Amino acid sequence: MKKTLKIAILAAALISISTTSVLFAKPKIDANGEQVGFWKELFLGKQKYVEYDDIELQTNNVFQQQKERQSTMIYNPVSKKAGVSTYFQTMFFNFVFSESERELIIRAVDSYIKDFENKRLIHNNNKSTKMYGSGKCLAEYGTVKIMMNHESNTTFKAGYRFEKKSPYFVISVKGAKDEAKNQGTYTVKDFPTVTMYFTRAQAKDFAEKLSQDQLDVLQAEYDAKIAGWQNKIIQEKDEYSAPTPEKDVYEE
Repeated sequence: MKKTLKIAILAAALISISTTSVLFAKPKIDANGEQVGFWKELFLGKQKYVEYDDIELQTNNVFQQQKERQSTMIYNPVSKKAGVSTYFQTMFFNFVFSESERELIIRAVDSYIKDFENKRLIHNNNKSTKMYGSGKCLAEYGTVKIMMNHESNTTFKAGYRFEKKSPYFVISVKGAKDEAKNQGTYTVKDFPTVTMYFTRAQAKDFAEKLSQDQLDVLQAEYDAKIAGWQNKIIQEKDEYSAPTPEKDVYEE
């Protein structure tokens, strides 16, 4: 009898702990400030980036020919890095930059446009492709867009190059070794150097969409949603912890 009673008490304690953990567990929130359910995370993963605008650029295909890519501007409100999601040869890529690196790119675009308009561009691709500076960036990549399980910390160069007498603004991301862990059976030793080509209009559009003013709006929206989730958890905890009011007992 005593043994049965102990088992019952232990089971009740475990149920109480599990219930409390569920009620007060911090919800998993994605980059859009939305709660991520179990099945959504299992099949689609936890969304790391806010996809806030479209952008046009060109990358090479497997035959080393330039091809227009409908790409997407992305922002991570946790790391505060932003950049572009695009396609190169047979893989999808996210290239994201810190605020200082984004400022470097914006200044590079401005210098390119001024040099273009003032006819100061030189026909030496070895020099011109790194004309406006270099920096660091994070590259994430994979064969499926929602499963980019590979990543590399690498560097990039900003400049321009002539292709068929047309001067394109370029960002060349240096190929690097895959640093991701727990990749399963499919691994990528490294990725090749990726060059993104922009016409003058595309480069200007890219720089404007990379500006901090746009990202500040996204950050404010995310922070407001996170504050809402935190207040909801506190409210639920207070309601759960509040004592049950005693009922009036009347004598017959």
